[in-house]
Amino acid sequence: MKVTYIKHSGYLVETEKSYFLFDYWQGDLPRLNYDKTLYVFSSHAHHDHFTRDIYRLEHACSHTVYILSDDIRRADRLWRQVDNVIFMKEWQEKEIEGLKVRTLRSNDEGIAFLIKTEGKVIYHAGDLHWWDWPGEPDADNRYMKETYCKEIESLEEEEIDLAFVVLDPRQEESGSLGMTWFLQHVHARYVFPMHFWEDYAFVNDYITGNSGRFPASRLMRPEKPGQAFELAD
Repeated sequence: MKVTYIKHSGYLVETEKSYFLFDYWQGDLPRLNYDKTLYVFSSHAHHDHFTRDIYRLEHACSHTVYILSDDIRRADRLWRQVDNVIFMKEWQEKEIEGLKVRTLRSNDEGIAFLIKTEGKVIYHAGDLHWWDWPGEPDADNRYMKETYCKEIESLEEEEIDLAFVVLDPRQEESGSLGMTWFLQHVHARYVFPMHFWEDYAFVNDYITGNSGRFPASRLMRPEKPGQAFELAD
């Protein structure tokens, strides 16, 4: 697989047959091979995870499929102008042109995705995260912890090849709680931070500080938009 960091939570994954574009909202996409299929995933309608510009990609490849959170159906009507749009709600499973797609419930908005394709398993968190905010009521932070941990526990039996997981510097020292919990409970070979608002120092500090702590997973270090990673099988 080839992974390109676009911006924020936006990543492009390329496999032998397909592209998988996750939560694109800003940034430059690499040139696509027209002969492949493009699957566009949007986890929810928040401005930093979704843009109407995704519909301009309908003819970027020979075949394009949009797999969108159901809240986008209500938030934006431009989807009616393109073909091959599939909406998914929380806790659903669908087989889409050979893809097996399962959704988790986000404790913020929308869904997270677990995708099985071409012998690979890919997870993208969307806004599913341990949202512990300084100054917020203890009951709210406790709810976010409990709902996050419950959803992640549903992945414990999975063997994930590629995961995109939230690290959020706005939460200060709590911003890595969700990542750490994920790494402690889920088998994932390659793990990419996302949702870090281009704070590369925060990402670097977390990876450096946890070097060797999670030997089953390789923490990847995005350092700039457009950076590409070639992943070994």
